[in-house]
Amino acid sequence: MSQTVVELHWFPKYADRFLTAASSEINLYQVKPDLIDNGEKSNINLDISKTTTATLIAFETRYQFVRTVAPSYYGGGDILFAAGLPNGKVALCNFVAENNVEFTPRISRACTCLAWSELEPNFLAMGHDRNRSDNCITIWDTERGVPNQSSIVSMVGLSETAHSVCWDKTFPQVLIAGMSHKYIKMMDIRQNPAITTVANTRTVNGVCVAPNGRYLASYVENIINLWDLRSLEKPISQIQMQKSISQLSWCPTRSSVLSTLQRDSPLINLIDLHWPGSEMDGGEPHSVKRFVSPFQTTASTLTTTRVPSMAYLSWHPYDLERMLALSSVGNICDYRIPQRVAVSWDNNNNLFGNNGTELRQFAMPTRASTPTDSLNQWNIDSSEEDIAETMQHRALKNYGLMADLQRNGDLVEKNDGLLSVWRMLGHMAKEEPVGLQSILGVSSALDGPPMSQSEPVNTKWTDFSMCSGLVVYRSEQRDFAQLRCGWMFERDKESSFVSFLDELCAKREFTRAALLACFHFRVRLAIEILGKGADQASDPSSLLRVAAIALSGFSAERSELWRKQCGAARTQIDDPYLRCMFSFLAHEKEGFETVTNETQISLSDRMAFACNFLSDVKLAEYTKGMVANCIETGDLNGLLLTGASKDGINLLQSHLDRTEDVQTVALIAARFLSSDLLDDYRVQYWIATYRDMLDVWGLWEQRAQLDITLGSIRSPPRSSRSVFLLCNFCGKNVSMALQDDARMRANATSMHKLSSCPHCRKPLPRCALCLLHMGTTMGAITQSQAAQGQIGWQSKPFSKWFSWCQTCRHGGHTEHLTEWFNQNTECPVTSCNCKCFAKDLPMPQFPRDKDSVS
Repeated sequence: MSQTVVELHWFPKYADRFLTAASSEINLYQVKPDLIDNGEKSNINLDISKTTTATLIAFETRYQFVRTVAPSYYGGGDILFAAGLPNGKVALCNFVAENNVEFTPRISRACTCLAWSELEPNFLAMGHDRNRSDNCITIWDTERGVPNQSSIVSMVGLSETAHSVCWDKTFPQVLIAGMSHKYIKMMDIRQNPAITTVANTRTVNGVCVAPNGRYLASYVENIINLWDLRSLEKPISQIQMQKSISQLSWCPTRSSVLSTLQRDSPLINLIDLHWPGSEMDGGEPHSVKRFVSPFQTTASTLTTTRVPSMAYLSWHPYDLERMLALSSVGNICDYRIPQRVAVSWDNNNNLFGNNGTELRQFAMPTRASTPTDSLNQWNIDSSEEDIAETMQHRALKNYGLMADLQRNGDLVEKNDGLLSVWRMLGHMAKEEPVGLQSILGVSSALDGPPMSQSEPVNTKWTDFSMCSGLVVYRSEQRDFAQLRCGWMFERDKESSFVSFLDELCAKREFTRAALLACFHFRVRLAIEILGKGADQASDPSSLLRVAAIALSGFSAERSELWRKQCGAARTQIDDPYLRCMFSFLAHEKEGFETVTNETQISLSDRMAFACNFLSDVKLAEYTKGMVANCIETGDLNGLLLTGASKDGINLLQSHLDRTEDVQTVALIAARFLSSDLLDDYRVQYWIATYRDMLDVWGLWEQRAQLDITLGSIRSPPRSSRSVFLLCNFCGKNVSMALQDDARMRANATSMHKLSSCPHCRKPLPRCALCLLHMGTTMGAITQSQAAQGQIGWQSKPFSKWFSWCQTCRHGGHTEHLTEWFNQNTECPVTSCNCKCFAKDLPMPQFPRDKDSVS
């Protein structure tokens, strides 16, 4: 570039081309990545890192002393722009030497501003200085060729000065101009003369419309006014800058960002506008100022060296917050504004920025989890899916709303913990949801009273006749607790026990079946089960055959060598049931800690085992310890111990604190807890939170089903009579229907009329037609009628009820008013001209008491 650039503009229809204008030189550049530096003088670097260059592809030197340029919105292939000259001429050019079209005003004077219409790309508005015999704004239809009287669309502003012009972005052929240092005009040129809206203001420079077409900005000196185009009476906001403003423009990709340049300043000032409510509601916005400096890299540069001031900027029409910045010494920078992004989640769990663009979610690396990790047990892994998204997917499947509680577990994918919990709840729901803690009589307090005593029974091994056996403990509570734990067989019936083990084998739970057989002193049966499992195992490396062989060496005396080998092998056995089986067979006297502390065995099997082999004191201690451990870890399987109780609520809260799964907690509470426990403030908060989530997701059917479930649990509220009569004098109830229930149910032997207040004895109002005091006639009410609810106002025909006008407050008996308004429209009270009948729909006809009803 041989001359200093005074203006530059991106071409609206070409995202990779921009225009620069000097005094007598107009250049067209194409932007591309700087892959190879060929050293040509036609290339200029567009940023500090020199990774982007602009290649000169066309130029124009026919015009001298160019004052302003404006690229066209045409996208048909020609690069068209308009140039305003000091003598008032406006030239159209497409960088072809043969094409030269100029508009010449009637009186020569300087061209001050140009503006192409975005909605009508062939319309060009030209502004000139004042002349008392000529208009200052001319609108030219460039498609009509050489400017003449037929190609001029409109001329406005006689004897005025045009300081700035712009086109409306919503309505075509609506022009906005700042004129004569004293007002802004919005002109609709579709009619002749143009319809004009005027705003008196000094801020007439740099008028520009926001991309959304709602707001207009203008300035004078260091004052910026923001206008609402729906009403130009006064600005909605005024912003004051430190120095005089040289340029004002909106960011085309964000309607809330306004940019300004100040004289002799190296900074670009950005004004972020924030509306307190919705932007469409209008009102005064809050403004936050910030600044950027494209031509400085560090803060220290501003103090150590002189940074050139900003001369001009041009926003990119499509790229988010990208601009061309021009310095006072002619340097050009292709600069992208650092965004201030406020992020939020939408209803579908997507992350969005404040500009409406979706942001990518990056999965954070997760720590390694162990098999005993409680979070891993409940399948909470941030690398897979957010818990809110998981809850939404489950809700779409009607999770937690199935009539059969066990089916809800089938809707939980890849979560064995919840699957077992719902199956357990389905089993407990068949009877009263009482936990083992209550069944065994164990207090939740650590220092509580011991449980009821049980009977110790010495039981021998079934397969060994000469042996001492083991001690088991029997009581009705222990037997019922084992049934609640899922050991669904009768202890003394061989066929029932064998059938239960066959069901486990059919489910391919061979090791669990063998373990239960050993718990009931059936070693040979356990060996047969392991052998059957080895025959059906698809994995040739299965340890079932080896376990059967090792179990064959068991004897009732449990030799020291055999027990020692079992103890050494426990650490190398992966299957928890096999490991637990050999721990039980090699146990010391009354030492079953290796079995009861095996965390990979289900809680129900461990509790059933404890009910069989632990003494009363040890069983109470073990139950208390397990309840405390489940509450601490948030293990929902502990509901087997707590049941529907306060401890159960504490357990649900602990699970929520660790997993944030409010859906499961709320649904279990709604389906499992009793009505009195649902009144707990924590339960109410869970349910209200989940209902709000269903509303946000728009899952109205699931929300309705949840409300129906809650309604079936809660007792229906007692219906209250909310409509009754008040005395005008004392303000108390005068309706006998709200008297004491005993009085209402009493047999009445005669008809009587209540014509005065039963509290203050003042007379009640009179009917405007019959002039009798309005009262309630109570007939004889039998016990059967009272039982059916036919008491008070329900025992009286509607024709005898009170009725009054809501405007004049005059009224009377309904049947009398009906007769009156069949022939009249005004109020029956003398000197009242109220059109009572016209205030409402025509009144219905009511049968008289003596009329028979078919």
